[in-house]
Amino acid sequence: MNYESELRRESAAMPGVRYTIRRVSFGRRAELVRQAREITGRMEFLEAAPDKRDVVEKMDANLLANELEQLYLRWGLAKIEGLRIDGEEATVESLIERGPEGLAREIAAAVRGQLGLSEEERKN
Repeated sequence: MNYESELRRESAAMPGVRYTIRRVSFGRRAELVRQAREITGRMEFLEAAPDKRDVVEKMDANLLANELEQLYLRWGLAKIEGLRIDGEEATVESLIERGPEGLAREIAAAVRGQLGLSEEERKN
């Protein structure tokens, strides 16, 4: 048997773009949990605030959610093909910093799918 530690996918958001994501392994899952622990802890703190309507708290929670999405991309995106950003081949960092948001969200969702985490599990 040959186990492939990465999966290659065609983008639904941007036809012609292909990306490769890493499969979850025992060690990589532990690594991600360690990295995500701080972000999710801060998110829980904000969600427990007595007045969730506070604009600043909502902005902070949104910022932390975006940080978590970036963590998924850095952790799980191995390669992106068929996309140039500002005239250069796309990388994980250029996708996060200057790339199309829809594509970044699609890839982050694919990484979360590999983790097998539901929205509720990601919050915990």
